[in-house]
Amino acid sequence: MLEALMLGIVLGIISGLTPGIHNNTFAAMILAYLPLLSHYFTPQELGVIVFTNAIVHSFIDIIPSVLIGVPEEDTAIAVLPAHDMVLDGKGFEAISISAISSLMAFLLSTPIFLLFVSFLSKLYNQIYAFAPHFLILVSIFVVMSEKAEIFEGSFAAWRKRMYALLVFLTSGFLGFVAFEYQNLAEVNIASSIFIPLLTGLFAAPTLIVSFKTNKIPKQIINIKMPSFPSVLSGSLSGALVSLFPGVSSGIATVMASAGLKDREKFIAALSSANTSNAFLCFAILFAVGRVRSGAASVFLKLGIDKDLSLVLFSGIFVSLLSTLLVFILTLLFLKFIERIRFDYLSFAVLTFLFLVVYVLTGTFGLAVFIAAIPIGLSTIFLKIRRISCMGCLVLPLILNNYLI
Repeated sequence: MLEALMLGIVLGIISGLTPGIHNNTFAAMILAYLPLLSHYFTPQELGVIVFTNAIVHSFIDIIPSVLIGVPEEDTAIAVLPAHDMVLDGKGFEAISISAISSLMAFLLSTPIFLLFVSFLSKLYNQIYAFAPHFLILVSIFVVMSEKAEIFEGSFAAWRKRMYALLVFLTSGFLGFVAFEYQNLAEVNIASSIFIPLLTGLFAAPTLIVSFKTNKIPKQIINIKMPSFPSVLSGSLSGALVSLFPGVSSGIATVMASAGLKDREKFIAALSSANTSNAFLCFAILFAVGRVRSGAASVFLKLGIDKDLSLVLFSGIFVSLLSTLLVFILTLLFLKFIERIRFDYLSFAVLTFLFLVVYVLTGTFGLAVFIAAIPIGLSTIFLKIRRISCMGCLVLPLILNNYLI
């Protein structure tokens, strides 16, 4: 069992650090090569690999988002505030806030996990029926939470809300088209329409703006504790979103961070929502046998016994270890990026992303990626929050579950 635990941790590190590779990718590969792997691992051990990979990934994936501006679904809206902290010499601080927030969120989510397993089966049908209405409320909240600075005038807030609505609808339309024809982007086992969509909306605009930055300042090595209210709100958002079918971790981060302007609170809430949702998707599986993530889906298909104590104890262990790993890996990354010109690095990463998008999602994915870039750039030029771009996830869900 220890070997399975360690392998899950290694896979979580690889998927967390590698752009375009998600923990669901490894989960799908385990399922695809199950006949071969069954000679070396029991179904229970494979379940541990899938679970630990998902939890470790939720800690580690903040590192490329902060240091090189390459996000995933659950870290996308953290890119700009975290990137700003890097330019202020506080990149390590941003990542420490994220890591500790994720650890706190896991611990806070443990009693919620037990509550879900004990009582959720009695309420599931009512929750399922409310899902589309919940998404509409999230959309209204995202737009209306856009605020202006005091010196910008009395109508500035409404002007920004109008901009946010336009970006929300535009990104939502792009997301709807992308998901409607996502089969065109499924060229191999690692394919996911999330890659071009979120990379174009969040990573590429940040990298393009970074071309004017020659060198990042020396990073201050300082561990900072996150705001507990932000961690709590993020954990509860992750828990709430895990209840609804078809609603991804990206929506949890939208709920957790909407209305927050403080960079540190933003990162704390987002990281907490990410880890809480990753963990509690398994609680939904245990409680009602429904899947809320790719990892949980593979866990179910392995046909293993639902060992609650194994999940909880292995989860606590890997969460503690992942926090330490985040600090070590960040120090190694910082030694590298402090030595090179940041504009060159940004250009190299952007070029790499073009290649990743094309290799993993083909011509259709590349078209989605290119179409998404101006939408993402518009939020920077209009000085509105990037959270509006999460319309790419919310609006397609509303259209598919409510209007169509």
